[in-house]
Amino acid sequence: MGFASSKLEVPLFAELYGYGPFLGRRNQGIHEDIFCRAASFEQNGERAIIIVSDLVTMDEQRARDVRSAIAQRLHINSDGIMLCATHTHSAPTISPGIGWGELNQEFVDNWIKTAVATALEAVTDEEAVSMHGGKVDLSRQLGKNRVFADGPTDPDIRWIRFKRQDGSSKLLLHNHGMHGVIFGPQMLYVSSDWSGTANRVIEERKLAENAMFLQGACGNINTEPVAVDFETGKKAITKLVKSYVNDLATGLGNDNEQNLCPFPLKSILKKHTLPHKAVTPSQLREKAKVLSNSYLCNRMEEMALYMEAGNSIEVQADLQSIRIGDLYIYALPGEPFYEIGHDIARKSPGKMAIISEVSNGNCRYFPTRETFEKFPDITSQAGSGYYEIHQGCGRFMPEYIDEIGDYIIDKCLKAGAKLS
Repeated sequence: MGFASSKLEVPLFAELYGYGPFLGRRNQGIHEDIFCRAASFEQNGERAIIIVSDLVTMDEQRARDVRSAIAQRLHINSDGIMLCATHTHSAPTISPGIGWGELNQEFVDNWIKTAVATALEAVTDEEAVSMHGGKVDLSRQLGKNRVFADGPTDPDIRWIRFKRQDGSSKLLLHNHGMHGVIFGPQMLYVSSDWSGTANRVIEERKLAENAMFLQGACGNINTEPVAVDFETGKKAITKLVKSYVNDLATGLGNDNEQNLCPFPLKSILKKHTLPHKAVTPSQLREKAKVLSNSYLCNRMEEMALYMEAGNSIEVQADLQSIRIGDLYIYALPGEPFYEIGHDIARKSPGKMAIISEVSNGNCRYFPTRETFEKFPDITSQAGSGYYEIHQGCGRFMPEYIDEIGDYIIDKCLKAGAKLS
């Protein structure tokens, strides 16, 4: 395997993404640098590449562009190239959405070039490694379920360590599900939020030469605290990351570490049309009449006009599964609720499974059926839970069927079975 990392330059006044529409959160400087990291894996001519960027979202088409450029340069199948975001809410976006962070074309173009170059650099760094993994329980709860007061949060950290022949740890890949939302909407400085700080502390403590974070399924899980002011946020991140990395270090040193077979190397990437509830322009306008939220009203009217102009609101998404021997990685192009990711990992073949959300695209939230049952109507205008179901009109996306979680689980497990 090989690894490379490149700093992402953010232009002054590029808009930061997250927390609501039309907030105008224009970058006034850098609190903590954001990065593009790439890990490359090769076996007998087969290759997989995982590219993780400190961004809030990933974009379907731009991910395909990067994947195609790398595949052409290396003369490989593009199905094993995975593009992920860490979901920090204090960075620019590369994915369009009305009001949710204006695209800065200079940043987008630079990100594409950087992602391709970083992946190619990782390939040149490849050397023989062994693979080890495990999981460790959190010593204290770090997240909070934002939809149901008694809802689940991610209880553990999954980790994979790649060791050189001399025993040194070349890369520590760690996975946990929790939004990057410690800094709130008043934050006007670029930051990788808690996960980027965790990567830095892991490297500073020499738990591994390089660290890479994959965001687990957490569409319904925030940090605790959430969306605080700048000074409070700095202290909160320090405290949270100290607890997180201490737990991770304990896991690396306990008897739960497994020797994992890194062979074979396989991947599947397939485009799906995600099932949604049928809606007509007239139905959108009828719903808009009873809404007091001007953002939703305007977007619904635009969505109706968009459909009347002959455009499709179907959501097409790339679902990807990568197998590195005993490790199965499922890349989901949106924000599945924790329960959905947990179900995929629990039923997956192999010794270990990792869910990587906001990967290869931005298809919004994948809520549980229970959430649809509690918040069935857009006119209720409730908070979280309602928001995750009914805000798709900001990207001209329809509401998914109540069973969207079951659909995602089924497609992932079928892909995993084909890799077995």
